[in-house]
Amino acid sequence: MPIIWTITLIFSVIILIIVVLLVELATGFKKEIGKHPASTFDSSYTTFTLFNDGHRFIDALKRDMAQAKHHIHLTSFIFRYDQIGQELIDILLRHARNGIKIRLLLDYLGSHSFPKKIQKNLKAAGIELGFTAKPTFPFTIYSINRRNHHKTVVIDGHIGYCGGFNIGDDYLGNKSTTGDWRDYHLRLEGEAVENLQKQFLYDWKRTCHQSLNGKAFFPALPQGKSRISFVSSFGKDLEQLFIDHLSKAQSHIFIGTPYFIPTKHMQHILIDLLERNIEVTLLLPLKRDHPFVRPASYHYLGQLLKHGAKVYHFYQGFYHAKVFIVDDSHCCLGTANFDQRSFFWNDEMSAFIYDQECVAEVKKMAMEDIERSIPFTLTDYKKRSLYEKLKTTLSLLLSPLL
Repeated sequence: MPIIWTITLIFSVIILIIVVLLVELATGFKKEIGKHPASTFDSSYTTFTLFNDGHRFIDALKRDMAQAKHHIHLTSFIFRYDQIGQELIDILLRHARNGIKIRLLLDYLGSHSFPKKIQKNLKAAGIELGFTAKPTFPFTIYSINRRNHHKTVVIDGHIGYCGGFNIGDDYLGNKSTTGDWRDYHLRLEGEAVENLQKQFLYDWKRTCHQSLNGKAFFPALPQGKSRISFVSSFGKDLEQLFIDHLSKAQSHIFIGTPYFIPTKHMQHILIDLLERNIEVTLLLPLKRDHPFVRPASYHYLGQLLKHGAKVYHFYQGFYHAKVFIVDDSHCCLGTANFDQRSFFWNDEMSAFIYDQECVAEVKKMAMEDIERSIPFTLTDYKKRSLYEKLKTTLSLLLSPLL
């Protein structure tokens, strides 16, 4: 009897702790959501280069950093101090010793392994370093879930980068468990760089409580040929923005994402598109880097497959791109996944591109990725084992946090 009472007590305490944490999470969400509405920057014209290979991205970034004359502003969700991370840090240290101002913003949890010793070395060299989205009290559980997912670089106010690549060897395909890493990232020159700079300085002020301005940060910029609009979201408004664009489809849409956990509203929109004979194609990774996302996604994929959606799994590495294309007329790519974490929890930066030539280039990359993928059909969905189906049911409970 004492053993039964002990087990009951332990179980009750665990349940109580879970309830308290969920109440704290929900309360924090209700109180904080909406304090920072999404910022939609004015459309601008820029010239850009599109990367889908980590080696080309890093090589270009290192070349541009080497030419810096005044400052380098870098934000990264994950910055690993491995071979590539060390190479970039060495470049930044050399620049700092030559009087160029370096400011780094790293996500507190995403870059939690960034060595303390290296942090001291950076500060000793005059490099300013801030960690974004630190846990706060009250609403600690809520604040832990609020991440800064940005991955941007601004060099001298003239050159900008934005997209899905973090900093680390993994993102060059050097990790055996994931292999080739597929992502989309933009290099920008022209008017749009100003918007990336504004966002960095806004985040810098929120994190480091320091206001920065002046012509050195906002030089005169040439007008490029491609129309682009950046949207910075703060755990709010992104879902509706995506819905507004997807709902305009007249023929077809393509969605590429590593994590597919739509909201009920978004799922209804996608089903409505299919019922209107709009072709919906989804590209997801075959390999998984999260224990719950894939099982939970099957719930939504099954419904879409029943309505005629086409689903593919990328098998030659890990597919990490965040993109959707509407009717070949415009597309969106950036840092936001097609999941509830990006819609409601993370700070994200999304680029909406309205130049058909550029959209065609994005589509070409997407079609090349589909050629390196295998279809996932309704038959495949139904043939899942009982164990896989149970994992889907249990993982679905966590979908608001995935």
